[in-house]
Amino acid sequence: QIPLSSPNMDVSEAKLDMQAENLRKMFLAMAQDIRVIMIKLADRLHNMRTLKYQKPESQQRIAKETLEVYSPIASRLGISKIKVELDDLSLKYLQPEVYYDLVEKINLKRSERVAFVQMIIDEVKQHMEDADITAEVNGRIKHFFSIYKKMVNQDKTLDQIYDLFAV
Repeated sequence: QIPLSSPNMDVSEAKLDMQAENLRKMFLAMAQDIRVIMIKLADRLHNMRTLKYQKPESQQRIAKETLEVYSPIASRLGISKIKVELDDLSLKYLQPEVYYDLVEKINLKRSERVAFVQMIIDEVKQHMEDADITAEVNGRIKHFFSIYKKMVNQDKTLDQIYDLFAV
């Protein structure tokens, strides 16, 4: 086994090496038992929910790692509820001004959007029943990180984003 740190390595490099080694161990364990990653995702979600008690430097580091490692794993496994919450919590600590601005602007109209999505769901269900089609119709309001990414990628303001929900 090759040592991960050397006497010339600074503390941040050693910390990165330790994190990389922990991730390697997690992936090896995952290959043997998927429950390992489920526990790691649940643990990370809990850590992100309680991140406010950490120092700002730790908040940034953990949020970045969550966005780069854990959120994509949750996405790959099809666990969108965990992915969405990890993304939104990461945004909260990596871009707090952006996050709280979105929360304020979007939550002003949240009840209206929830009602609108429900109205669309009800109408689609009715059309499907009329056509004798058996199906399940779901709707959701898009999460903050998804909206933020769309704004950045398309260079738009919130007022220019029209798909704040999905059915």
